Amino acid sequence: MERFIVTLNGPGPWGFRLQGGKDFNMPLTISRITPGSKAAQSQMNQGDLVVAIDGVNTDSMTHLEAQNKIKSASHNLSLTLQNITLLSCISCILLSYMSVSVPDPEMLQKEVGRFNAQLSTTFCPASRPPWVTDDSFSQKFAPGKTTTTVTKHILPRARGTVQRAERFPASSRTPLCGHCNSIIRGPFLVAMGRSWHPEEFNCAYCKTSLADMCFVEEQNSVYCERCYEQFFAPTCARCHTKIMGEVMHALRKTWHTSCFVCAACKMPFGNSLFHMEDGEPYCEKDYIALFSTKCHGCDFPVEAGDKFIEALGHTWHDTCFICAVCHVNLEGQPFYSKKDKPLCKKHAHAINV
Repeated sequence: MERFIVTLNGPGPWGFRLQGGKDFNMPLTISRITPGSKAAQSQMNQGDLVVAIDGVNTDSMTHLEAQNKIKSASHNLSLTLQNITLLSCISCILLSYMSVSVPDPEMLQKEVGRFNAQLSTTFCPASRPPWVTDDSFSQKFAPGKTTTTVTKHILPRARGTVQRAERFPASSRTPLCGHCNSIIRGPFLVAMGRSWHPEEFNCAYCKTSLADMCFVEEQNSVYCERCYEQFFAPTCARCHTKIMGEVMHALRKTWHTSCFVCAACKMPFGNSLFHMEDGEPYCEKDYIALFSTKCHGCDFPVEAGDKFIEALGHTWHDTCFICAVCHVNLEGQPFYSKKDKPLCKKHAHAINV
């Protein structure tokens, strides 16, 4: 089983989830990779064994310690991974349970709620995921519409770049004119990798000489800046002025690279990922801070498609809803609560929670 290193450029979110850990008697593995995320663009695959996080071996890490180690990575995240086969994973499925003595029941708080942790709407936390609370979510945020939560990548395109011809004196060199294809005898201009008679290098529309003026190349012709702006330059969707130079194409509109910005922090996207919410673009950081529902157990986002549980007034990943003492999974099981933490029946009377 060959080991390899994957480095993800920060900041987070990184776009993957873990399962296992020392407290589960299971090795740490990649349980899910979010499509379009930084993790999805790397070499990591679902099921890969996490050998080290930023150079620190994971053999002695609990699930929470591993998550905190990943969350502490601000610039880059380096993971040492190892491909594992299905057969090597089978032995990792069995869980062992910690033996904890039960203290005096009188020390337990009098009121303990007994609930069934299941996928239901019994509890109504304020930050429930939108795909649960909004019946029109699938229609409203369809990938084909501009109002969508799907991430997008954009790259600016160079168009309308302003150039200027360079003058050369007469010499023994006799280049061919790019306009009339005749030999140039005397001073000449060089522009766009070709040579020109000075009197024939003119704006294709107004015929103004471009020998000593800036010009823009468009559709294999040259134009003065005024004619290019009037007939070809796209209009920025934000400032409504003409765009000369790099053009950002996004949301079926054109923008100055400095005008296509996050609706929250107002920083330009450049060529970064962005998310859409109610018709407005947001950078990854602000989108997660403003709109994502976070798991109460691991503090990572609960994304569309994730299996989740609502209990104790919070939302949990199904793998994060565990007993606070022995870490046994409580999905679909009766449980108790103390200090806002779930407990299995065996450890319902535990003091140190």
